Amino acid sequence: MKRFLLILFILGFQIVFFADTILCQSKSVQIYVIDSYIAPEKPLKLNVSFFTTQTTTSKILISNKFEYTISDKLTSLHKVKIDISNFGLKDTILTFKIIVKSSNYVITESQTYLVDYPKIISVGKESNFLLFGMLFASIFIIPTPSYAFTEDGNHFSITKEIPLISFRSESINFPRSYFALEYTHIYNTDRSNFLRIGYKYIKEIPVVKFISPGIDIVTNFDGFNGIGVGVSLGLFNVVDTFTLYVRYRYNFQQSHSERNFSEISLGLYTNFFSVHF
Repeated sequence: MKRFLLILFILGFQIVFFADTILCQSKSVQIYVIDSYIAPEKPLKLNVSFFTTQTTTSKILISNKFEYTISDKLTSLHKVKIDISNFGLKDTILTFKIIVKSSNYVITESQTYLVDYPKIISVGKESNFLLFGMLFASIFIIPTPSYAFTEDGNHFSITKEIPLISFRSESINFPRSYFALEYTHIYNTDRSNFLRIGYKYIKEIPVVKFISPGIDIVTNFDGFNGIGVGVSLGLFNVVDTFTLYVRYRYNFQQSHSERNFSEISLGLYTNFFSVHF
């Protein structure tokens, strides 16, 4: 009797185990892309990483022309870096699909993903050298003219904003948002020098290029420690790399409201030298 019950238990366990295995294998494989981007360094390389809900082999199909094997062994975590500099593609956006095969040979294709090309400047011709010089000057040298409205009057000022970290979006024109370091000098006033660390969100809109609300932590290291809130409006592109913008910002501190002041600025935006994520 005990032997019979033992055999029955083993048979039941096997039925449950194989039924669960068959059920798992019958489920479709889900593909979740972790990251996909083209690094701005040369040669251009497409970086893709993703995971699957089952262990699979994987391939990638780029622009419906170029197929590469990512993993020929069963795994759930997939990562690849592909040199695309010699593909000769003329599109402004690269497309790719992921194709996986499960252990029971079920093939699953992902949706089509889009990746924007980074803006890369080659300093080979005089025009490109001039453009590179303009980029460097606009970011590190040429300040943004501004006008500050303070409690002791209205003053001309200059501001220099450097985008440090940018976060990619689905758009090829602008990032989703960015962190920036900023210095402001206001002429003919007691509190003249301000340093800011700020975060700006970018939203593309019709007619003009974008609208960008932002918030800054601002200090002059001499009694003014507060917050700046503002909004920028991207008007039009200059040399296809810069965007001329106008910005309004209000700077305030809770303890001394009489020191609050506002600014209007006109400047050029580019995220060429920032680090992209």
